[in-house]
Amino acid sequence: MDNEVTRRSLLAGAAAAGAAGAVAAAGSSAAAVTGAGRGAGTPAPDLVVLNGAVQQMDARSGTAQALAVRNGRIVAVGSTREIKRLAGRRTEVVDAAGGTVLPGINDSHLHLSGFALTLPPLSYNVDTGTIDALVAIVRGAAEQAATPTEWIRGQGWNDNRLPRPPDRHDLDAVSGDHPVLLTDFSFHAIAVNTKALELAGITRDTQPPVGGVIERDSNGDPTGVLRETAQGLVQSVVPPFSPDQISRGLDVSIAMLHAQGITSVTDPGIGAATLELYAAKVGAGKLPLRVNALLSGGTSVASMQAAIDSYEPLSGVDARYLRVAGVKIFADGIPTAAQTAWLHEPYLDGTNGSLVIDGTSVEEQVATLHRMIRLANRKGFQIGTHATGDATIDAVVAGYLAAMRNSRKRADLRHYVIHGDLTPPATLRKMARNDIGVNMNGTIKYLLGRTLDPVLGPERTDYQWPYRSALDAGVRVSSSSDAPVTFPSWLQGVMAMRLREGMFGGVAGEAERISVREALATYTRTPAWQDHSAAWKGTLEVGKVADITVLDGDVMRTPPRELVGLSVAATLVNGEVVYDGAASGAGRARAGAAAVSSISSHTSASCLAEGLCCCALTERLGG
Repeated sequence: MDNEVTRRSLLAGAAAAGAAGAVAAAGSSAAAVTGAGRGAGTPAPDLVVLNGAVQQMDARSGTAQALAVRNGRIVAVGSTREIKRLAGRRTEVVDAAGGTVLPGINDSHLHLSGFALTLPPLSYNVDTGTIDALVAIVRGAAEQAATPTEWIRGQGWNDNRLPRPPDRHDLDAVSGDHPVLLTDFSFHAIAVNTKALELAGITRDTQPPVGGVIERDSNGDPTGVLRETAQGLVQSVVPPFSPDQISRGLDVSIAMLHAQGITSVTDPGIGAATLELYAAKVGAGKLPLRVNALLSGGTSVASMQAAIDSYEPLSGVDARYLRVAGVKIFADGIPTAAQTAWLHEPYLDGTNGSLVIDGTSVEEQVATLHRMIRLANRKGFQIGTHATGDATIDAVVAGYLAAMRNSRKRADLRHYVIHGDLTPPATLRKMARNDIGVNMNGTIKYLLGRTLDPVLGPERTDYQWPYRSALDAGVRVSSSSDAPVTFPSWLQGVMAMRLREGMFGGVAGEAERISVREALATYTRTPAWQDHSAAWKGTLEVGKVADITVLDGDVMRTPPRELVGLSVAATLVNGEVVYDGAASGAGRARAGAAAVSSISSHTSASCLAEGLCCCALTERLGG
């Protein structure tokens, strides 16, 4: 990446100010500056950030105006005057101009390898309010396809918005010989046409796998809508994206994330091919993002054992840029209109959802889940488990506790619950006592708002993603976008946590509101704990890596509803400017600049509505 290109516009104004004395040659050390001052022979910083509202995000809620960076590390934090005195003539200057300076944002559950592969022409956004509008998009895709039998892929349809899910008859009318696969906004359901059903061999006699649903019409024929594990019947015949497509998509994804101020991610549930791609990019110096990975442990003992047996620890790779933390388990669905999350108390229609773990009974499924957890725990892997329903979360936490008790050595593995939508209060207290974390989703809360009232009822809709309850119980809470479920706008997430307002109006859970500062911690300090790197990142303290996000306004003084109007002015990874907001209009990111512009042109709401979900995503996109 050409950092000179990114720095020129950002630093141009500061360079002029420096000539007038804004950045002076080194003087005596400043006692008030946190960190070592410049004594005789001490090198000047490589870079300083001045005139900012620095939120250090440490346990003391420290604040400052400026900081200095040398060799990729923060060497001093203090006032602008003090940090200026440390600088030399060659020190580069980032003028925050009163904007907020934060630790680099850590989106701690984001499907990196698949993020950009959800954009045209590889995939189309079919989040519409009517079936006719959705069909029109499919018609256009068919007309633009390169070959008469090319697969048409789309994502984003939302049966909370549509009068019903799209079916094969809707799609057959406009798709010709093209097989069509449209994933819903949650990535827990697909709608396909007759051609896709034929290629997959699905007929009225086909039985769904455990945990799956094949929806049927009044005659017993498949409608083309398949939910949860039944999606695999079609996905198994869809050609995967090529390694080159995934590699180019990865470059685009990273450019988009830098434009959002994101410097670290956890990519959950990846396969060997994706890990190899990441390792190759790190080796070539082409992965300017810190990636913490969970391998795909699947839904069975066999899949977990295969993940453990096939994993070869990385060698010759900088673990600060690529680290395999452990494995991910996929335990249930989601508590939306799909009603596939497993609940203690039924949905309003009387159904209960279920686990998607292998087994012919609930007892057998729970036993399988616990055995999977024991296998990974014994191996020393951290475990993140997709669990949204309260019954599933209780089963997962029970499995964690049993595995931890039975370990010969109580390792600090930091198992956590992914999503944790409906975690019961008593379970939160149990998690806090045993340092089991949870990774929640403010941006999905914004997307769903009150739309689940007819599914869960108002009380559970209010409680879903209980941020306040979790923090008050002492649980370590991280936040994430689950991109491409939602666009990775962490500012949208902070707004949602503070207000609990939905995209389509209404407040869902005023009692679960948290402060802006608490919300920021879930994107900085706490995710660093989750990915075992709190010793070197996650806060702006001396000795930590210089992963820094600079906003163009003061996040602490901006009204919560206006947070999404703030822009990222600069993003630094290891002290290097990887995104310059002032230059972005000129296309500063050579790899993926067009895609960044396309994404940026969307409104926040439409970006979020382009979402998918989630935990089966990587496998489907070639990971």
